[in-house]
Amino acid sequence: MQMIERYTVLFDKFGSSDGKVGMTAEVSLEQLAETLYCTVRNVKLIIRRLEEEGWIQWQAGRGRGNLSRLTFLADKDNLVLEHAQQHAERGEYKQAFDLLHAYSEETQVKSKFMDWLDTQFGYRTESWQGKNEADMLRFPVYRPINTLDTGELVYAFDSHMARQIFDRLVQYDAVRSHFSPSIAHTWEHNEDASVWTFYLRKGIQFHHGRELVAEDVVFTLERLRTGKIQSWMMRTLDRVEKLSDYAVRIHLTRSNWLFLRFLCSASLSILPWDLGGLSEEHYWRLPLGTGPFRIIEWTENQCVLQAHHAYFQGRPHLDGVIIAFIPDEKACQPKDTQWPRLMYGHDHKETTTDAEWKRIEWLSRGCNLIHWNMRKDGPQRSLAFRRALDLLLDRQRMIQELGEDRMYPARGFYPDDNTPYEHDMFDPDYALTMLREAGYDGKPITIMTRKVHEIDLLWLQQYFAEFGITIEVQIETWQSIRHPDILMKADGILNEFVLAEEEVCLLEMYEQEGGLAQEFMPGDFNRWISSRIDRTLECQNAAERWVHLSAIERRIHDEGVILFLLHKNLNTQFHQSVRGVGMNSLGWIDFKDVWVAAIS
Repeated sequence: MQMIERYTVLFDKFGSSDGKVGMTAEVSLEQLAETLYCTVRNVKLIIRRLEEEGWIQWQAGRGRGNLSRLTFLADKDNLVLEHAQQHAERGEYKQAFDLLHAYSEETQVKSKFMDWLDTQFGYRTESWQGKNEADMLRFPVYRPINTLDTGELVYAFDSHMARQIFDRLVQYDAVRSHFSPSIAHTWEHNEDASVWTFYLRKGIQFHHGRELVAEDVVFTLERLRTGKIQSWMMRTLDRVEKLSDYAVRIHLTRSNWLFLRFLCSASLSILPWDLGGLSEEHYWRLPLGTGPFRIIEWTENQCVLQAHHAYFQGRPHLDGVIIAFIPDEKACQPKDTQWPRLMYGHDHKETTTDAEWKRIEWLSRGCNLIHWNMRKDGPQRSLAFRRALDLLLDRQRMIQELGEDRMYPARGFYPDDNTPYEHDMFDPDYALTMLREAGYDGKPITIMTRKVHEIDLLWLQQYFAEFGITIEVQIETWQSIRHPDILMKADGILNEFVLAEEEVCLLEMYEQEGGLAQEFMPGDFNRWISSRIDRTLECQNAAERWVHLSAIERRIHDEGVILFLLHKNLNTQFHQSVRGVGMNSLGWIDFKDVWVAAIS
């Protein structure tokens, strides 16, 4: 227990109920020891420390049985605020919020702290890592980095961070539908796209100084195929052949015209074959890549990135990026804060834009949905029940009542040009008929989600209760919601899918080890999907591939195994002095090209 905590405990027990300083209490050493859960000997040491800090005045009782006099001199709330600020300045954000949660819940201290914290984030030039004028970016996120192991990437933010640290053989521009060189300066394939050859740039350096060579590519692909969540990407891999230090040939078991797209995924980021001389466990704590930034710190409080000076595609303009991990958004975010709009749209709430701030807004490539568990007994196993909920849900009402970034009803995974004009298939009369047909008797269904989607699920719980449908809400963490034992207790999972790379992301959703499709859909359904995917990969023409992918989505919709909810907007706002801001396919800003201009 820190000294500030001891003081607040004593103040709450013996001080003024209105928080005013100067109050004197008559106490015994035994009472103090009981309050602080320590010995009388330790209490004497604590009293001495508190006196040295100038927080109390102590007058020991004279004679046996006489009480001592304890006078509180320091404002408790001011002390809590000051110490929370000191924690934050040292990058100890968890400790700062733990202190606030423990000792300021009924006061304005947390609000004052958030107003102060608002001023600490953003772009600034400061002394850092031995450089007198380092251009730094600090910003908060309300989610953790769950993993940086490229073979285990599931969440968009994890993938985004991996892209800052690693590079891939090739790059894909989704807007222009164009591949461009990255680690490989050129490539070729045979007639049926079953053999691919890549020629590597010379002189690409990992963060620890070693040159990237063909063995690193061989190691990366072979590692991914062995027991990783994203091993499905290697579903057609036969073998990887090193032709020279700067050339590799990849042999597939069958045609795969999407293989180049797979190689653009963050999961195919190229790793050093020797993991920099580290064990797997130690390597992934601070992984070494070839990307524009090197990760130099990753704790429960923050992630710190340092510019890679020898980056082969040009050194970043920023010298460093510090990402602060902030607790629950609703408990902590001040109403008019500016720092959430600095870098990203996922955690952003609407704020007023002034003339000095620019805004980027776009419709997310994906949707919110509920994936029904078809392997668990319950009402959701009934097709009539699933169709009834689909027709019973008034998505327009959900959008109007919850507002913010919720934009359009979703009838499938992707929004298209017609999405803003399509009407919701809301038909409550027919839905109630189907509900009776399903024989639903009011049995509760358990739907799980993460904290970030809690407001949506609580709205659905209240809405469906109007029709006699009982939903039990269960909130899980980013990590626990993927645990098989927890997954199989759910009748459904409310989730958001960001399908950044269209075809590849759809395949990932269906094929990913431990994903909802693999865990929730019947085995025969998954086998049918897998056969359709095999046919998809054999199609060179994108339109032909979409025929097969559309057939999968159509069957999912017809059988109601997914309840599509809403399409959402993403947006970010940034100061006019910030240049190089552009959103990547994951809905985040790549740090490499960001720089700050002088504004007169």
